[in-house]
Amino acid sequence: MKSIREMDAPIGLAFFFGPAVIIGIIMLISGFNTVSATMVLVLVLFALKYMHTSIVGKYKIMQSIVNNIHLKKDSKILDAGCGHGAFMLQFNKQAASINEIIGIDIWSNKDQGSNSIEATQKIIDSSNLANKAKLKTADILDMPFNDNEFDLIISSLVLHNIKPFEKRKEALVNIARVQKQKGQLVIMDIGYETSKYVRILKDLEYQNVNIMNAGYNGWWGTLWCQLL
Repeated sequence: MKSIREMDAPIGLAFFFGPAVIIGIIMLISGFNTVSATMVLVLVLFALKYMHTSIVGKYKIMQSIVNNIHLKKDSKILDAGCGHGAFMLQFNKQAASINEIIGIDIWSNKDQGSNSIEATQKIIDSSNLANKAKLKTADILDMPFNDNEFDLIISSLVLHNIKPFEKRKEALVNIARVQKQKGQLVIMDIGYETSKYVRILKDLEYQNVNIMNAGYNGWWGTLWCQLL
């Protein structure tokens, strides 16, 4: 199976390396000082942590999530915003319990380079899910599925990209529509809006809605921007 290890939103590194370079140039012109040097070091460390979460940490989180999901026989799964299929592939070892796993995406290259249905299909074809996985071009705001269709819905790093917040609420309403009454929903996203998701999901009659902090692997550069 092909390995997926691609930087998400590489432009994010500019928020750390950019100021570090500017401060470094200022020090070269005006002379070394401890405060500026400390700022450069901290920014570089934040950038390295951003890279760690993007390339290593988020995959560990996905695997941990999947390891704690008990699939019933012949489960039908939806990955809402599948990108290169990283979350879908975590179900490789549970393929025997899966009837069908569908990944949808609008295939934007804004946050993932070379993001296309063809590229993702090649990755899926090399996995144990090849005969059970289907990819579709579809928007989470307008999903072409029947009501009460999926046993499990997963979504990773998608909702925070939907703006404004009212559109995120619309996305959650659409997810609830296509999910079976006793189905499971897993949302992995940057945590600053998480409490709002919880309120919406409870209004949509989801039961046992819990927030789990992803810990060190989910620090997206800093503690203030982390995965939940």
